[in-house]
Amino acid sequence: MRIVLSTMLVLLGVAAPAMPAAAGEPYMPVPLAPAAVVTPPPELVQAATAFLAAVQRGDGDGIAAGLAPRLTLVDGALELGMVRRTEEIGPFAGVDQALAALADNIGGIYEQPFDGTDVTPYAAKAEREFIVAALTDGQSWGRDPLLGDAICSYAYRSFDPAAVTAVGQKLDTQTSSFFYVDAPAGVLARPEAGAPVVATLAPDLLYGLDYDTDAPRAWIAVHLPDGGSGFVNFDTLELNKPYASGICFSQNADGLWVMSAQTATNL
Repeated sequence: MRIVLSTMLVLLGVAAPAMPAAAGEPYMPVPLAPAAVVTPPPELVQAATAFLAAVQRGDGDGIAAGLAPRLTLVDGALELGMVRRTEEIGPFAGVDQALAALADNIGGIYEQPFDGTDVTPYAAKAEREFIVAALTDGQSWGRDPLLGDAICSYAYRSFDPAAVTAVGQKLDTQTSSFFYVDAPAGVLARPEAGAPVVATLAPDLLYGLDYDTDAPRAWIAVHLPDGGSGFVNFDTLELNKPYASGICFSQNADGLWVMSAQTATNL
């Protein structure tokens, strides 16, 4: 799941006068592997389409037929320096119990009953919504290195969390501040249109944001690999995060494609 920072930064940003770009530590941006995109076989597309329809209808039998008895949860953190974790769950007494357990890994919270009644219907509804989003959000089908031969509704982009941690420590910045761009992008000397370009960000590398250098609204400072900082406008440049979110399918003993895993980025 690519997370674009602009909305988050708008919520956090307060207009402030820009400080001059300060001399900072030079560093090596962390390499980011290309997305592991695959073309799903027709049988998977057919199975996923039927599964989506069952989830949208709330068809318990159809959902149960599309779920593996045991499922893998992949839990990623906002901090890119943290290694993702996996957990096996199941089998379950019924489909609602399976959906409720999956809902613990949707990357957020869901509506809870106020009267202390059974949370299962709320959790199952939240999980159905997660599955629908995963199969309709337009991401490319792909692989996740933690899930073997499974084919996922997302294509994971691998990187070295230890390398991100090391750079974060060098820059004294959180690893959640690292981002990538889809195409070469100029970094400006000042947070204003027409300012000189002092560096160019390249795709397939993770760079650190510089939260210690003030910038007016819609601008953010970036740590430059050669040292110091420059500025980009996040209203016009997408700053993406290599987070992953979605569901994955594997073939069961009968050769049928069933949902076998779920991935999310959690707090």
